[in-house]
Amino acid sequence: MKSKTDISQIRFKYKTDSLDIKNTSNDPFVQFKKWLNEAIRNKVFEPTAMALSTLNSFKKVSNRIVLLKGIENKSFVFYTNLRSRKSNEIKLNKNVAAVFWWPQIGKQVRIEGSVSLVKNKEADQYFSTRSRKSQIGAWASDQSSIVKDRKTLFERFKIIEKRFENKDVKRPIFWSGYHIKPLLIEFWQGRENRLHDRIIYKKINKIKWKKYRLNP
Repeated sequence: MKSKTDISQIRFKYKTDSLDIKNTSNDPFVQFKKWLNEAIRNKVFEPTAMALSTLNSFKKVSNRIVLLKGIENKSFVFYTNLRSRKSNEIKLNKNVAAVFWWPQIGKQVRIEGSVSLVKNKEADQYFSTRSRKSQIGAWASDQSSIVKDRKTLFERFKIIEKRFENKDVKRPIFWSGYHIKPLLIEFWQGRENRLHDRIIYKKINKIKWKKYRLNP
């Protein structure tokens, strides 16, 4: 008879990589790009995936995975439907939190900050790089609203596909992106015996950051 797995005893042995405050960049974006490139080199699945948390008017937190699509003007950029739950919550409260987790290299980055919409030109440029079917999908999906079944969604997709037949698919006005302007960025490196390395950057003015080591 198979014994049940005791999830409380699942352990992951972290690599011996260390994170020393003296060896980290004074610019958290430089440090982030270094770690992101390491994740890409190590073939981490979806290295640009980040868990994004938002807050609604009842102070209830929701969370989902979105994909990082750029690091521009000292901000992290992602795109979404502006009628989605996350966008509606962002309209009410521009403060967000995000987390990147790269298990293959035992690293995590945590971000806290506020968001603002990207410029239309920037959104148009990114939308034009998406596959045609993804562009049509952006039109077809009324994101976060109830849909009867997958057949209904697919039928809507076919209608939109027909509408743009032999035409470029323009970006919907209800689809755009956000800049996350961080006020805090934490870099976490897994270590043995739960003595993990944590280096935190806090913004002290428009251009300067202060970094500290935290207890694990």
